[in-house]
Amino acid sequence: MNILIKQARLGIHDKTKPTSPKLTRPGITLTDRIRSGYHRIWYEATQALRWSRGTYRETPIGTHPHLTPSQQNRIEELSKSYGIRFELRYPPETSLFNYGYLDLLDRAQKSLNWNIPQQQHVCDVGSANFAYAAALQAFFLPSQLVGTEVDGHRLYCNGRSRIDYAQGHIQDLPHTHYIVADYRQYQHPADIITVWYPFVTPKPLLAWRLPLSLFDPAALFAKIANNLVIGGTFVMINHSPTEASVAHSIAESVGLVCKGQYVHHTSLRPRAQPAVLTLWQQS
Repeated sequence: MNILIKQARLGIHDKTKPTSPKLTRPGITLTDRIRSGYHRIWYEATQALRWSRGTYRETPIGTHPHLTPSQQNRIEELSKSYGIRFELRYPPETSLFNYGYLDLLDRAQKSLNWNIPQQQHVCDVGSANFAYAAALQAFFLPSQLVGTEVDGHRLYCNGRSRIDYAQGHIQDLPHTHYIVADYRQYQHPADIITVWYPFVTPKPLLAWRLPLSLFDPAALFAKIANNLVIGGTFVMINHSPTEASVAHSIAESVGLVCKGQYVHHTSLRPRAQPAVLTLWQQS
């Protein structure tokens, strides 16, 4: 399960990079290029195979063992505010994963006085196995929720693929879909577009076993700007203030305008650095 949650961080959270050559590909070594070639072989193989054994449903146990008092209190607050109990639907780690995402969104909304109309079309970019789809559903109450993932056929060690898990995660969620696609070629408008922990430098992309051919954050951000409806909002979450600063320059370079930023110092799940949520709109 730890493997699944760690790999879920990929989609839901990685895919961006700077515009300037000095920013976009700093220090790419021969070793990096060899690693990229190796990752490309596996990526193209899974794309060609498109392996799936069908929907895989994780088994909930209904509780969260080993939580701290502060975690328990915050989960109770979120459960009452949003009328949800993730632990009744998912096993502990996936459940806590959803509470963590909802916690960040909830605190950002209050801090930024962020007005979020309900019944909007929400698209999530880089969704991995969409383990956090329930948190997005609870927070946005969308008319439609779509998760897109370029590496949706990646295989896990148990012989299941990402899409198998994704279908299980969204099985009971209304109007929710999972699409394996390169978002740079995705042509569907949305009122809200979310990207969790995008790649803004190439090294993390390689660490997530993806080829450098997929590293083009400027093109990704440009597509996001193009797919946003007039007045729509792009919600980007970065791993740290430093990463957010790099991502900020990319977003501005494609014509997006920052409308607010929240630094998440009180994370529900332990983090080395505070995550940063930034709101963007078209210029």
